[in-house]
Amino acid sequence: MAVAELQLRDVKLGQLPKWLASCNFSPGSIFKAMQRGRNRYHAKYVNVVKPGVAPVGQFIAVFILVSYIWRYKGEKSHRLSKYHW
Repeated sequence: MAVAELQLRDVKLGQLPKWLASCNFSPGSIFKAMQRGRNRYHAKYVNVVKPGVAPVGQFIAVFILVSYIWRYKGEKSHRLSKYHW
């Protein structure tokens, strides 16, 4: 197999200069590579057909964190008092 046909994860350290020399670093190819990465990201994380419970849990966790940050000043002075009544 030619070095140019290998993926980056399959290239040995000694073959890296040859592999880099075979790559096309023109602006068009860099744009296409970024577009492929964006499409892969969207296909994996954004355009999910059947989402599980994870997005709901993430939303609840972020909501709790943001609400704590908003109330931090009051919570800080309240927790330092000896009696809470």
